[in-house]
Amino acid sequence: MERNVRLKVIGSVSLIVVLLVTMLVTACAPKSAGEEPIKIGLLANKTGGLAAYGYSHEKVAIAAVDQLNAEGGIAGRSVELYVEDDESKPSVGATKFRKLVENNGVDFVLDSNSSGVAVACCPIAKELNTIYFPCSSATEISGDKGNRYIFQACTNVREECKGAAKFAVDNIGKKWVTVVVDYSWGQANEEAFTTYVTQNGGTVLASIRVPLGTSNWLPYLKGKIPADAEAVYFANFGSDFLCFLRDLYAVRPDIEKLGAVYAISARDPAELGAPAEGLYCLTSYPTRLAGLDTPGNKEYRDIIGVNSDGLEIGTDKYFVLAYDWAVWEPIFALKAAIEKSGWTSKADNPALIETLEGMHFEAGVKFPQGDMYYRAADHATIAGIYVEQIVNGELTVAAAVPASEVVYTSLVDRTKEPF
Repeated sequence: MERNVRLKVIGSVSLIVVLLVTMLVTACAPKSAGEEPIKIGLLANKTGGLAAYGYSHEKVAIAAVDQLNAEGGIAGRSVELYVEDDESKPSVGATKFRKLVENNGVDFVLDSNSSGVAVACCPIAKELNTIYFPCSSATEISGDKGNRYIFQACTNVREECKGAAKFAVDNIGKKWVTVVVDYSWGQANEEAFTTYVTQNGGTVLASIRVPLGTSNWLPYLKGKIPADAEAVYFANFGSDFLCFLRDLYAVRPDIEKLGAVYAISARDPAELGAPAEGLYCLTSYPTRLAGLDTPGNKEYRDIIGVNSDGLEIGTDKYFVLAYDWAVWEPIFALKAAIEKSGWTSKADNPALIETLEGMHFEAGVKFPQGDMYYRAADHATIAGIYVEQIVNGELTVAAAVPASEVVYTSLVDRTKEPF
């Protein structure tokens, strides 16, 4: 009897030892590519001047990753999201980009709205062999500041101005003034709008640049806007926009207004009052569902928790929608390109980049903004844009500009750049 008990004990101990050794070997053994998660990093402007954008972009990125994982991930691999606050500052963004890649081991990086952050991170992406999707719109991101690892995830300033110029001259005015915040995004708007309005028979009588964060715009506007100017094209956002709108109304209440993308994002048009009545603004995605009423877009808005009027469900606050699609769509573009190219790790980045170059995507819940593609030559996103207008305190879509009208000759040819 005792002998049998001892044998059972020895057998049990041996079994436990075998199980422990098996578990240890399994834990230490390299995992197959199919078991390793794909890691995506997001630089979000969670604090600083673009905090409203960072909040919305983080929420949309989380929703996209959850949706992707619920559908089985990418090539059978789950997806993990890592988020860092770039504080809306280029130097911080560059540091956080390195942290995401070097500390967290992310395979790809998306970012929020600061063109300054994007320009600072573009060379780092190439250095660290990391494909990067900035969703900020300065033209140089898909121009001389970009490289083959960069895919600009949203329409850029040159596309937007080219697409809107004919409408601006035909429907708003022929004699213009530009007023922009004095950094890369504002400067790009000034240059592109002047170019394309002139090509369409308009004239820019004066160009005014104002430092970012200016609370008093009167010294820059008073006496600087020619008396015969019919309209002003402005590029500013946040508190800059509110101060500009107030002071422009004090100086020239009669002048027509057209804003660059972002200007009225997350703003209640009714609260802007008389200074904003009749104002036009460019956008690559309409605030209200009525402006782009498709089944895919409705489903997308349901997933991210935004109602038909552009209000966040649960808070009833206006949600930043202008470029949220440019955080959502690259995640699904990556899925399509990874599964087509057979990508398993960064060693396969050249094949993945070549697959993304010129790749087309059809409108639907994964691409709610509409049909789009990454132009092979410069990695710009080619998609349509819209002109919104505030009428009786409500936003309406005054014009829809098809993608074919935003296309300009590429400034570079990325396909000739070596990896």
